[in-house]
Amino acid sequence: MASETNYVNDKFYDLTITIAVGQTDSNAIDLNGLELVGLFIPANFTATSISLQTSTAIGGSYVAVQDGYGSTYSMTVAASKYVPINNFNIVAGLRFLKVTAGTSQASTDAVITLAMRSL
Repeated sequence: MASETNYVNDKFYDLTITIAVGQTDSNAIDLNGLELVGLFIPANFTATSISLQTSTAIGGSYVAVQDGYGSTYSMTVAASKYVPINNFNIVAGLRFLKVTAGTSQASTDAVITLAMRSL
């Protein structure tokens, strides 16, 4: 029986996006070789749901990410919480990403930290 645990050399990263006051969409981010695994929702976040948008280029036209059944993939969120991606097939292959809040951000900009892992 082994006395220590060896882990695969996975690398994890935290990237940030911002949803500005009065807006619902974040800035675009290039994931370039990383996969989204979860989101850290900040204390000042005012919406209760988020969805994802993707494009084929950083400055391209962004479209809603769907769940494979014809519906926009949406997550229920709350301030000061971590929300894991519960189905990696939904985010597989995404490179350019925006996060969309269900309602516009009130009072201050919300900086959401994206938990990422290398592919």
